[in-house]
Amino acid sequence: MVINLRAITFINGIAVCGLAVAMLIPLIFDISISTGKCVGVFTPLILACTFLGGLAILSCKSSEEIVLTRKDAFLLVVSLWCVTVVTCSFPFYIYSGVKLPFMSALFEAASGITTTGATIYHDIEALPRALVLWRFILHFIGGVGIVAIGIIAFPLMRVGGMQLFLTENSDKSKKFFPRVSQMVGAFVGIYTGVIIAFAIMLKMCGMNHFDAICHSVSAISTGGFSTKNGGIGWFGSGVIELIMASAMFVGGLTFFEIVKCFKTGLRGFWGVQQTRGYIKIVALMIAVPIIVRIVFVEVEPDITVISDQIFQVISAITTTGYDSSKNYIPPIVLLSLAVIGGCSGSTSGGIKIFRVQVLYAMVKHHISKVTRPLDVSAPKYQNQRVSSELATSVITMIALIATVFVVSVFIICVTSNFKLGEGSYSVVSCLFNLGYDSQFSALPALPKLVLICDMIIGRLEAIPIFVILSRGFWRRSLP
Repeated sequence: MVINLRAITFINGIAVCGLAVAMLIPLIFDISISTGKCVGVFTPLILACTFLGGLAILSCKSSEEIVLTRKDAFLLVVSLWCVTVVTCSFPFYIYSGVKLPFMSALFEAASGITTTGATIYHDIEALPRALVLWRFILHFIGGVGIVAIGIIAFPLMRVGGMQLFLTENSDKSKKFFPRVSQMVGAFVGIYTGVIIAFAIMLKMCGMNHFDAICHSVSAISTGGFSTKNGGIGWFGSGVIELIMASAMFVGGLTFFEIVKCFKTGLRGFWGVQQTRGYIKIVALMIAVPIIVRIVFVEVEPDITVISDQIFQVISAITTTGYDSSKNYIPPIVLLSLAVIGGCSGSTSGGIKIFRVQVLYAMVKHHISKVTRPLDVSAPKYQNQRVSSELATSVITMIALIATVFVVSVFIICVTSNFKLGEGSYSVVSCLFNLGYDSQFSALPALPKLVLICDMIIGRLEAIPIFVILSRGFWRRSLP
């Protein structure tokens, strides 16, 4: 089957024009606050994106309805993310106040779009506010894109076990909304509404308007960028940490389930297995350190310590990557939570809770078969039988992520002065879209490129990248 490159180019052209519109926001903001520092950055880029995107649209426009196969969907998703990352890197590259090499600018853009939250900049507060705003716009765009492909594209592409949600996210959505576009529209509306709600709460707790909006976007998108060099700890407020933790917790939930709640209420929310697992893990990881401190350390509960622990746990499992003012939980525990990640169809990274649950069901069933050979039952997840296709898909995704991790650590350790521990920490931070600081600016160009690829591979859950890199993708038909 021939790949529909014309349609893919057309859609990418629309995306580039959309980015031109997005660049208008920091441009207008820069003019409104009378700094003018970024007018020369965004104006030529808006013109260039409009021209190139318009050229792609006009040259590939067709009167026929666009029909994409699953093969086209793989190439479209990967190309959209790559084109977006490259396009969004130019404001960082062009800005002359802090001159970045192109690879560093690409790293900053990839970190924003994939909601990783790692940064090249040493002094965020020295940047023009319009450029700082652009970083958070990338989080917003990335968060919307992540959820859109998570609830629509990945199930259809059968990526990493996401076919499990094909019927749930497609068939049932038709009962709530006549068309997928309406579902996405409802999601964007709710996504924006939640951001505004948390921004208002942050403003009421002492943040100014700019900081409140930016941090609300960062928390809901589970990105991790901050307007301050010291992150959330700069504000020195336990209440702000709890509000941010609540926002990050929402960002780690399946947004499709949140959309459904507006139609059906909360009665079906607890019935989703991965939602229950997500809530239980968060509750357990918050409660255990508190109990340990009370029983073994014999320290009275302190509201500041408890809020810090809540903040750290939720920041880690949602892969937001915010650092708290103090570390009450061992880093290895936080990194393990980040590897697990949040729910599928959320803005969080990691391998996702449902895959861990599917693996647990398979292991439990296998042990049961060993002890009871005549048992004819099958492993189940969400009251559905775990098929061999689903099991293979989940294991393949995890195996590919593990392979990428090993190869990336090897390349970084060989091509930079990072030791094994530092290299592993950097790769985990980027591959699972966690964004913990790891002195990324000190890396040469090649390790940065590896980490950029890690961010995109982790965000697209590995399989789409390897599918389009396979020779079979370009040779044989993919239904």
